[in-house]
Amino acid sequence: MTASSEEMARLPIKTEAEHAAALVEWSCPHLGPSGCHAYDERPLICRLFGTTPRLACPNGCRPERMVDEQTEREVHAFLRQTRQVLV
Repeated sequence: MTASSEEMARLPIKTEAEHAAALVEWSCPHLGPSGCHAYDERPLICRLFGTTPRLACPNGCRPERMVDEQTEREVHAFLRQTRQVLV
C-alpha cells in the first residue's frame, strides 16, 4: 500500500528490516497479531478498507452502508494523484 508523505510522517518509524519482512508477506509493517499498531494515524487507504466493494474485508466485515461506486472511484483517483511512498 502507498501513502502520502504527510501520512507517512504521522506513522511510527519502522526499520528497513520490518519493511522488508512486511513486503515479503504482502502485508503492512504496522500490522501485528492484535491488529493495526498505528490505527489512530492510519492512512486514508486503510480507513477505506472494508467500506468499498473493491476493498472488501476478507473476514466479511462491513459497514451498514458501503461507500457508493462513484465516491470510491473519486477516492481512488485522489489516491493515485497523491500517493508516492510505499508503507
